[in-house]
Amino acid sequence: MTDQPPPPPGQPPPYGGPYGQPPGGYDPRFGYGPPGVPYGVPQQGPAEETTWAIFAYLGNVLIGFLPALIIYLAKKNTSPLTRFHAAQSMNQQLTLLIHLLAVVAVCVPPAIVLEAPAFLLLLLIPYLELLIAGWTFIILGAVKAGKGQYYRFPTFFCFRMIR
Repeated sequence: MTDQPPPPPGQPPPYGGPYGQPPGGYDPRFGYGPPGVPYGVPQQGPAEETTWAIFAYLGNVLIGFLPALIIYLAKKNTSPLTRFHAAQSMNQQLTLLIHLLAVVAVCVPPAIVLEAPAFLLLLLIPYLELLIAGWTFIILGAVKAGKGQYYRFPTFFCFRMIR
């Protein structure tokens, strides 16, 4: 390429780019695709990814963590966005279950032994947590998933057990 004469003033180089590259930087002779094209299996569209990610959160409202588990297992190798939101949805449900079981394990034995049902009033704490924080984060996660964004819940409400 160095033995070619320079182009006349005001005209682009013969291939348009530096070092003999064609305009846009893509030359099929070299065997690689245009810039920005991922290698390997073509990816699914962003609309499909966001739809599955939203369904992972909406399944929590209807059935529990089971829809998020199915979506996670089906899409974990094809869509990073869907995998993230499905895993976060399951983690949030499992975290709230752990919070509830911990309070039950602490409150129920004294209530039975001392025959004082007042200890069971402490069960209101995880119930209110489920109502307020659970619904807030499910809605927030579904909105962010619909926009195609990653949003991580605070660790207290969502332990990262499934990644």
